[in-house]
Amino acid sequence: MSLIRLALAAASLALVVMATWATPPSAGETLKNTREVSSPSPVAPSSRAYQPGPNSESGRVIRLTEGGAVLDSAGREIEVSFTRIVDVWRETFVASTAIQVGDDLFVNGTDGSPFMAAHIWANIGRIDGVIREIDEIGMLVEVQLRWGGTKLQRLDFSPYIEYGYAGGPKLTRADLVVGRTIGAVTYGRAGGLLRATRVW
Repeated sequence: MSLIRLALAAASLALVVMATWATPPSAGETLKNTREVSSPSPVAPSSRAYQPGPNSESGRVIRLTEGGAVLDSAGREIEVSFTRIVDVWRETFVASTAIQVGDDLFVNGTDGSPFMAAHIWANIGRIDGVIREIDEIGMLVEVQLRWGGTKLQRLDFSPYIEYGYAGGPKLTRADLVVGRTIGAVTYGRAGGLLRATRVW
């Protein structure tokens, strides 16, 4: 199975546990507010082979520790070790030292005390909708909400944005026009602006 497809599976699970589609994720929330769609959830590829660990955890970073962090996951504290990290995604791939208090994490790795992290996604989300306005720095998207109806969401373009995904249709910035239906992987800390890191 390709790196992208494996990463997509983990990212999709991360979204189910961590985020709403239309707003930056916050720990303990689910995606109940938005509509599930059948299209994939591409994320940026890692330069290393993605070999998922057997376990996953999610939560908001409440404090950093020597070589790791403590997450709050629906009122439960989880100590996570970064000593066996393979990769960390935080809008782009970064060192584990980029993780900050307040980040919402989805962590894949091995259960234990502490939880041994291998792959981390920070502040990741996804939206699906229709472009209603677009300019040089972003777009206004009419997001399809899971319970029905829509919501207008401003989505800026990340400096790391990528278009399309492996195995999918080719896409460029010029293909993003008013009226086009899109899916997007987003980066956003709670209370901050959302940025699109991949659009298809």
